[in-house]
Amino acid sequence: MSLLFVSASQFRNLTAVSLSAHGQFNLIVGMNGSGKTSLLEAIYYLAHGRSFRTSRSQRLVQHEKDAFTLHAKVFNQQQTHSMGLQRDKQGELVLRLNGANVTRLAEFASLLPVQLITPDSFRLFFGGPKERRQFFDMGLFHVEPKFFDSWLRFNKILKQRNALLKRSRQYDSQFQYWDEQFVSLAFELQQLRQAYIDKLEQAFRQLTLADEQMLQLSFQLQQGWPDKITTPEQLLQLLQQSFSQDCRMGFTLYGPQKADLKLKKDQWAAEEVLSRGQLKVLLFALKIAQNNVIRDNGQKQPLLLIDDLASELDQESTRQIFSYLRDINSQVFITAINADQVSPFIAAGQLAMFHVEHGQLTARTDDDGRTK
Repeated sequence: MSLLFVSASQFRNLTAVSLSAHGQFNLIVGMNGSGKTSLLEAIYYLAHGRSFRTSRSQRLVQHEKDAFTLHAKVFNQQQTHSMGLQRDKQGELVLRLNGANVTRLAEFASLLPVQLITPDSFRLFFGGPKERRQFFDMGLFHVEPKFFDSWLRFNKILKQRNALLKRSRQYDSQFQYWDEQFVSLAFELQQLRQAYIDKLEQAFRQLTLADEQMLQLSFQLQQGWPDKITTPEQLLQLLQQSFSQDCRMGFTLYGPQKADLKLKKDQWAAEEVLSRGQLKVLLFALKIAQNNVIRDNGQKQPLLLIDDLASELDQESTRQIFSYLRDINSQVFITAINADQVSPFIAAGQLAMFHVEHGQLTARTDDDGRTK
């Protein structure tokens, strides 16, 4: 089990709730506005240090309160860890791990790999490249230990270069110095990303995919510069050649910060050939494939948060998705308005059910031993 226990205090409409989690499926039911999505948001916040619903943390603090507090117990790498997070309306963040203060959210993220599926997750297909970079970089963070440090160093160099572009109109030794470091890290990140995408595609093809069109999809990582550029020396030359254009734009046009993942059938993008229902099944398949890569290569048990699973899915699509979910060794948290939208697809003993109403959480056990 990954997440053993979670509690939230003064977080949105959750005054004080706690949940002892099942190792496989956890179903949270309640009417719209009851607080079930807020509970998923609290788990996500612990893992990422941000919300998936708002960029303004003060909106998460309950009305007329000063701060919210989140706490969890996580089993990871044969140890139980205690995680605590508090954020006030001024934005000040306090993190505690196993009783000690920590300063880096990455320490929380490494212990709690969390993926999210909401009705807005179609942005993975229809949004910009940033959505897809966040998707595959999250998986890479959990399976390749050196990725995060390389990513941090590259982003510092990118910020430095972009700042220089706004101040200087002449390519000089200072740009040469930063660009040499830029291209070295660019190719390092590209190689790590390509190796990860290969693993992701392999895990995707190992799923039982009933849809022939999905089986025909190819995974194409666009590196962020023209394909004909194959060496650091060539990329360095490209940066020098595009310097004037970079200055006009005020930012660097080429590099791993522009990388993207394209899913294609022949020359057509997946979102152009698949229906919305097929895309939702594909979205689940991609997230589950990533969970499996993290599990097999990162030696961690990921969490999958699914908000409003039944939205836009017919019964057959729901059945197919649960055939994927039953084959993964991951902990799953699902919200739904009615339990019968989900519970018929999960065997007794594999599911805990919780009810949320007016920000209060209760667990009830019926005759077959599961909660509702």
